[in-house]
Amino acid sequence: MQYIAYLDEFGHVGQYVSRKHPMYKTSPVFGLGGMLIPAEEVREFAIYFYKLKCQLLAWDLKHKNPHHLPAYQWEKKGSALFTVGNVRKYRELRRSSCRLLSHIQKIGGHVFYTGEHKSIEPGEHDSTETFKRTLLQSIRKIDRFCTLKNASFIVLLDEQKAGNEWRERNVEACTLAMFEDPAEKCRTLIEPPLQGESYLFQTLQCADWLCGLIGRLTTFAVAPEEFEDWQLFDMYFAARMADVTLPSSGLDDKKTAKAKEQFAQLTANDC
Repeated sequence: MQYIAYLDEFGHVGQYVSRKHPMYKTSPVFGLGGMLIPAEEVREFAIYFYKLKCQLLAWDLKHKNPHHLPAYQWEKKGSALFTVGNVRKYRELRRSSCRLLSHIQKIGGHVFYTGEHKSIEPGEHDSTETFKRTLLQSIRKIDRFCTLKNASFIVLLDEQKAGNEWRERNVEACTLAMFEDPAEKCRTLIEPPLQGESYLFQTLQCADWLCGLIGRLTTFAVAPEEFEDWQLFDMYFAARMADVTLPSSGLDDKKTAKAKEQFAQLTANDC
């Protein structure tokens, strides 16, 4: 069997101190998330999501589409869709979201996410290394799952705006994980991660929606007192999300993540 992993970012890769801090206040978490879909189900799943999007957001398509984009190109970002106001007000949003999760499970897919709870001082935070570490962690966790399933996989990431240098640096890291890492070769990864423009891929748009939810659920999990108003995401979606999420999904504490990375490097040097 082959799987396609569609991944996008959740949270924010930059520094964080608190929700009320004048500068570092965006999000206490960062990670990559989305879904893992059997390759033979991808086409029909994309059609399913497209129809769900058109039905759920028919009013937005008509009234919040200033460039008159066709429905398949028009996007509603997960961060704009899953707001406190929208989730509280629109029952159909809650129902459609749960139907989407159920459909992923029905076709043999999984929601997946991995990332970090940013618990170190802002001056010690390195956004570039955080992203690379999270990308490699994603690849390795999916690789372990596929190894157990005697399967292989490809990763499609939402296109990043940081340019070719960013892409080359991170693809190189994943290539090393495939071929040269003596501690943990990712043998089920078919190719290093590819990038796609989300306005052309319904699957990447779906991954963005899932990240909108994952970001809110994980933020509430690590900082419930700061984000008390986000409790309704936990109430409506946490249990259903857990049912369809790959068991290896989860967040590392930033300090723990750095320690794991250093240990992995020492292990590799000893081999």
